[in-house]
Amino acid sequence: MRNIYIISFGCPKNLVDSETIAGILAKKGYTFIQNSNLADVIIINTCAFIDSARKEAYTAISGISESKQPWQKLIVCGCLPQLEKKTLLKPYPGIDAILGSSDFNIIPNIIDKLNSTGRPINKITTPKFIISDEPKIFSTPRSYAYIKIADGCNNKCNYCLIPRLRGHFRSRNIEYIIKDIQNAVNTGRKEIILVAQDTTLYGIDIYGSPALSLLLKNISGIKGLKWIRILYTHPAHFTDELISVIAENSKLCKYIDIPIQHTDDIILKKMGRPYSKIIFDTIEKLRKKIHGITLRTTIMVGFPDETEKNFKKLLNDIKALEFDWLGGFVYSPQTGTKAFNMHNSVSQKTKNTRLAEIMKTQQKITLKKNEKRVGKTFDILADSEKLGHTEFQAPEIDGKILFSKKHLPGEILKTPILAVKKIYDLVSS
Repeated sequence: MRNIYIISFGCPKNLVDSETIAGILAKKGYTFIQNSNLADVIIINTCAFIDSARKEAYTAISGISESKQPWQKLIVCGCLPQLEKKTLLKPYPGIDAILGSSDFNIIPNIIDKLNSTGRPINKITTPKFIISDEPKIFSTPRSYAYIKIADGCNNKCNYCLIPRLRGHFRSRNIEYIIKDIQNAVNTGRKEIILVAQDTTLYGIDIYGSPALSLLLKNISGIKGLKWIRILYTHPAHFTDELISVIAENSKLCKYIDIPIQHTDDIILKKMGRPYSKIIFDTIEKLRKKIHGITLRTTIMVGFPDETEKNFKKLLNDIKALEFDWLGGFVYSPQTGTKAFNMHNSVSQKTKNTRLAEIMKTQQKITLKKNEKRVGKTFDILADSEKLGHTEFQAPEIDGKILFSKKHLPGEILKTPILAVKKIYDLVSS
């Protein structure tokens, strides 16, 4: 039972958990292989945030559960078992163990017990565990790494399962975060990307007030680190001090991911989100105080009661706000949320039409911004021989830099943008 194969689904926050699983097992002497057919233990770390994420996990579980050899063991962990608990075992008898979203730290103990029990092991607890100094095996390109600074969420948006899946908001101690970042830099990575359910709320539970600005000051002194990028911020949780630190610190990417979900106050109230004044005021302050800032957002269409008037408000605001990057998705009701029982649902056809209109509008904005970058010179971090990204692009999320020549992963180039390709991507030498 020494060969391990790990499948990781979901967002970068989930990927950090998978990297931690790998680090914990490597420390115990386990070996990782790239072929699931040869693995003694197959671990699937799942996401359950929306329907499509669950379907992706079900497909993988079903395929491996049915095809694995009698001697192979299947462990399913993460948000899906946390959501479904024992019911997950019924349709998939090939599962040998299930663990919740914060139970991955006990996987070595579970593996030790797999051959001594004839029944599936169920170890799903209330999410409380937070990564301390557990080792990690970074799985991203050798140019950047994701660093989780907190887990769980206290925001309680009416459509969201995260508090149920990940528990209450809990921050990591700065010393452990610094250790993670130092380890990433020691592998040659030049950029670290801070992730959490709400990065801007970091530290409120352990330091008594938001402490992201303090964290940023501490980690910016790490030698060998070029960029610090912040994802998953909340429009209501920015402080003046935090904005000043981002503006003044050269290692802080002038890039903010700030999901707003909507801009119509009627819909925002039903969502349990900050009202439009907070959103617009925060964006105005960010743009005023942080020179050349790049803004990315996420929006949702088709929430219950969203009328054509509500949608047009959102569409017009997207045109006015001119985000550099935007991701969108249609609302899907999630059992266990307040929104699940809301009436006046929007038809799937209308949802899809509205999302397509939003994305078509955003494509024009992004194309215009990218065309203005042609001919200008930027620092580019090579993620592979032929691909890289700049300070205004979050890797894996936004557009890419396409190289016309080969470069070493982790190499930092200073070179002009030659052309735009397919709206989102840019070409360089």
